[in-house]
Amino acid sequence: MENKTIRKSATVKVMLSYNYNHFEASIALENEDGLTVKDIDDARKDCNRLCDKAITQYQQAKTIEDKRTRLTSEKRQLEREVAEIKQKDKSAWTVTEKAKVKALDDHNWDLQWDYDDDWDEDDY
Repeated sequence: MENKTIRKSATVKVMLSYNYNHFEASIALENEDGLTVKDIDDARKDCNRLCDKAITQYQQAKTIEDKRTRLTSEKRQLEREVAEIKQKDKSAWTVTEKAKVKALDDHNWDLQWDYDDDWDEDDY
């Protein structure tokens, strides 16, 4: 008679590294009737999918922040240019200068409606 070990609990853990960051998930399993290797492997796959999802969210958030940084730098440059333009007499402004002033004014007007929403981060 062969004595077969019955696994009643197991813990699986997955850690993935991406771009000098670590994404980790773990799942604890319990079943009084026993766990199969397939049950444990399915939990491992679930952990891996969660880590993959976290990496995708990180990539999207980083892309957004990279774009914001670039745009912030460009906005600062435009603000400097507009400050110089406004030193001139308005009748001496070129079409391009008028467009820059208007673009900055429109952007600043739009900012009054820009506030942090409480949105689900899973949407990114």
